[in-house]
Amino acid sequence: MHQVQFRQIMRDAEIARVILPVVRGHHLSEAETEKALAKLNVPRAANVARISIALGA
Repeated sequence: MHQVQFRQIMRDAEIARVILPVVRGHHLSEAETEKALAKLNVPRAANVARISIALGA
């Protein structure tokens, strides 16, 4: 795996970990989480949303 890809995955996972309490607290779906992250201009919002939902399961 390339170092750039690894760093992107780690960054996405860190963002997901930080927003997890909000996602859980507001019972956000993956689509709602992705939409909110996209509005905030979070890069790779869809990937972060998927990780967040997976962590919350």
